[in-house]
Amino acid sequence: MKTSLKAAIYSGIVFPGTGYFIVHHNKRAITFILATLICLSFIMYEAYYKAQIIAQSIVERGVIPSSITQLREQILSTPGILTASEINAIYTAIIFIWLVGLVDSYRIGLRLDNVSDKSTTAL
Repeated sequence: MKTSLKAAIYSGIVFPGTGYFIVHHNKRAITFILATLICLSFIMYEAYYKAQIIAQSIVERGVIPSSITQLREQILSTPGILTASEINAIYTAIIFIWLVGLVDSYRIGLRLDNVSDKSTTAL
């Protein structure tokens, strides 16, 4: 399998930035992975915060929402730490990091593939 394709698959499917390990750009891989993990930690903290509020309200009322729709309404109506625009910005950042990592690791892999193809034809 070509290095470019393998790098793109790793970045696209395994985790954003992991394709850089295939093309031996380890510092860049760690940077992309950390940036993604930081964004995901904000999202997870927001979810945890809302879950605690909803769990506390269930304990106080003693009633568990009977349907997914009621639970979804509770999740949407529960105030969180982040605003909706901040959450959207974080999601956009994750998508941007993922796409840049995928395209860039593929681009670097293509360059490595071309160098290896030239060296094998020279022999």
